[in-house]
Amino acid sequence: MPPKSMALHKGLGFNPGTAKYLPRARIRSGQRVRITRRLGSKKAIYNFARKNRPAYRVADGETVLVETGDCFSGLARSESDLFEDIAMGDVNPATGPISVEGMRAGEVLCVEVKRIKCGKRGVVMCSPELGILSSEVRRSRTRIVTIRGTRAKFSKDLEIVLRPHIGVVGVSPRKGEFPTFHPGDHGGNLDTVEVRERSKLYLPTFVDGAMVALGDVHAAMGDGEVCGTGIEVPAEVTVRLSKAHEMALARPMIETPTEWISYAAAKTLDQAAKLATQDMVRFISHSRGCDFEEAYMLASVAADLKISQVVDPLMAARMSISKRYL
Repeated sequence: MPPKSMALHKGLGFNPGTAKYLPRARIRSGQRVRITRRLGSKKAIYNFARKNRPAYRVADGETVLVETGDCFSGLARSESDLFEDIAMGDVNPATGPISVEGMRAGEVLCVEVKRIKCGKRGVVMCSPELGILSSEVRRSRTRIVTIRGTRAKFSKDLEIVLRPHIGVVGVSPRKGEFPTFHPGDHGGNLDTVEVRERSKLYLPTFVDGAMVALGDVHAAMGDGEVCGTGIEVPAEVTVRLSKAHEMALARPMIETPTEWISYAAAKTLDQAAKLATQDMVRFISHSRGCDFEEAYMLASVAADLKISQVVDPLMAARMSISKRYL
């Protein structure tokens, strides 16, 4: 989600008292039943900041179920609730921060997405204050979308196939603080469709424990998120949090079962595309043990440069390459 006004940000949205463990929850996956701790959505932040303190603590390699609220903090209850009615301080709650035991600043955190269970209703909005074509929107509109099985009922005659992913995953930044709807080197509002089940997100860390938080799940979203929202849903997300050994990153990277993906956010889409391409070329060079020129040529013929989103304070691009070429 993009910002309306920096003055509306309300800062940290949780009481950073003693971190507590919540009751265990059973997650059924096929025929296997795994036991995991449930981290409730009532402990959430609205800014990624170095000063954040842990709401939860997990062991390195632990799998947990994370409850997430929708990006509007549940305030869009009907189609009469419009974007202008919701303060940006209530946008994109991210459950956490979660401290990963043994993580040290400068190491890389792996967030392995095991399962995303979407809520039964979602919200889509457009507004004259939102999206790449905001100046052409004549009036604000909210649509409440019913979700059943693998589809969302967008209108009477149209259903959308679900492609759930996590919009916000980030850690405490190197310095300063960033609202949870900002993307950056710390992660944050990635709005990248590959952050989905069976994928791994790798994040550089800047403080001990990483202080990771996540939220803003989309039941479906197109590349670009052009009107400013996907199908915004509350969710239960099962993730494994662990230290990625022998990795060094400047920015987030994503691993799917078939691809590696570099990601970058910048003031312009051109700048973001350049950073994502630089990261991918260096990654190819390191993976294949070849020089820059060969890696650059391989990226040009085998990698795909894509738009993640064009509606947040920073633009975001990504580049993917099949593992068969590495």
